[in-house]
Amino acid sequence: MNADASGSPPSRGKSVLFCSECRFESPLSDGWLVVSDGNERTLVCPKCGHVADHRSARSAPTPQHAD
Repeated sequence: MNADASGSPPSRGKSVLFCSECRFESPLSDGWLVVSDGNERTLVCPKCGHVADHRSARSAPTPQHAD
């Protein structure tokens, strides 16, 4: 059962990110600094410069061939 009996939708979308340092919040597509370097991506808070996320691209699995 939903805790909100009024049936109104939540005010924030699921894609909203939060900075753990300064509490800045915004959708990824609106405000966050995205730094890409080859296979790496870093999300930086535009307010305080805190690195919110840093990820390396996963390498694709090597196909297995039957002999």
